[in-house]
Amino acid sequence: MKKIITLLLLFSTLSIFGSTISLKKLNQEIELSKNLGNHEACIKLVCNFLAQPNITSAEKYEAYVLKSAIYRRLYKYEHALHFLDLALKEGIKGDNRATAEQEIKAERSFIYFDKQAFDMSEKLTTELEATGYRNLEPKYLLFLYTQKGYFLLKRKEYAASEKILNKAFNLSKRHFPKELPIIFGKQIELYHHTGNVEKRDLTYKAGIQSARQAHNIKYEFYLEEVMKNVFSSSKDYKNAFFHQQKCDSLFSLYNSNINSSKVELLEQQLKTQEYSYSSQKKHYMLLTIAVFALLLLLLLFITYKLYKNTKLKNKFITEENERIQNEIKYHLQISEQTQSSNKNKLDGFHFTERQLQIIDLLKKGKSNKEIAAELFISDNTVKYHLKIIYNVLNIKQRNELLIMYA
Repeated sequence: MKKIITLLLLFSTLSIFGSTISLKKLNQEIELSKNLGNHEACIKLVCNFLAQPNITSAEKYEAYVLKSAIYRRLYKYEHALHFLDLALKEGIKGDNRATAEQEIKAERSFIYFDKQAFDMSEKLTTELEATGYRNLEPKYLLFLYTQKGYFLLKRKEYAASEKILNKAFNLSKRHFPKELPIIFGKQIELYHHTGNVEKRDLTYKAGIQSARQAHNIKYEFYLEEVMKNVFSSSKDYKNAFFHQQKCDSLFSLYNSNINSSKVELLEQQLKTQEYSYSSQKKHYMLLTIAVFALLLLLLLFITYKLYKNTKLKNKFITEENERIQNEIKYHLQISEQTQSSNKNKLDGFHFTERQLQIIDLLKKGKSNKEIAAELFISDNTVKYHLKIIYNVLNIKQRNELLIMYA
């Protein structure tokens, strides 16, 4: 009986204070958190949205696609593909089945492209092209054209590649000017392969200007990395190092901007909560007034019990936190002693801060791909730094480095 009354109370409370999140509001909040690099907040927002009762299959479809995109940004490609599978199950339930199938196929091609599984990506892109890109919105077309241009570039079909990339450029300029740096990056590679140095450099300058106008440091970083790879491929290490330095500088600036924007995120979350409370539905008000009149004394009793339990739990949590903090302090002391010892071993060599970071991650057993993901650089950049490190230390492989600083 007591449990039934408690559930009735919970139901009535949610009736007054609970409010649903609209799909439009979800997209706005995710866009804000995404721009601030807060992927954890993005995932929580989608999970909270999916946990709502009575959301439609169409809304679930959109939410799962959003969740897949978040995991794709985190390089968790298998997770991203899994959520696309869930999205498709919801998408085929409604009237827009054909559109859902096309969109999921496009999303999968983007994931395979990011994974560098180019054969799978091109297969899906070709299938979509055969349908005339039916039911796909311009945002999908933009990235499909860009991928197509890259595939043609890899096959050295330069004229066809330039034509489709120009098509993507015009589409982006008309509808999505903030995405222009992506197109510029692919055009830089194209003009480098065709030996059109002047056009390559002009495209690079235009891309940087576009990224700065959009206040997108990540795209500016992307363009610098493209230029670094271009010069590295032609063994122009002087210019490659110049653009690597720009990459390092932008990476530091990006982290600084994220930290300084945490306050903005908190303010936005508070505004969102205020908006949710102000726009709540009150169609259960008459019923809940009657329930509260009957259960007011019971609520006070339960509150008192909860207060006592919470007080005991807080005491336990405080003691546990103190114990954990003491353990952390001990392990930090051990870690600092170990790092100090390893640092002394490196003092005799002139490594850059980035190279020291890579050495530290190597000692932690990280692979080149994991190092690249953690430092927001490419695999080629990691290999480039490792080559310098090996030459300085006069070694040939990472096992020798691990033995040296074990």
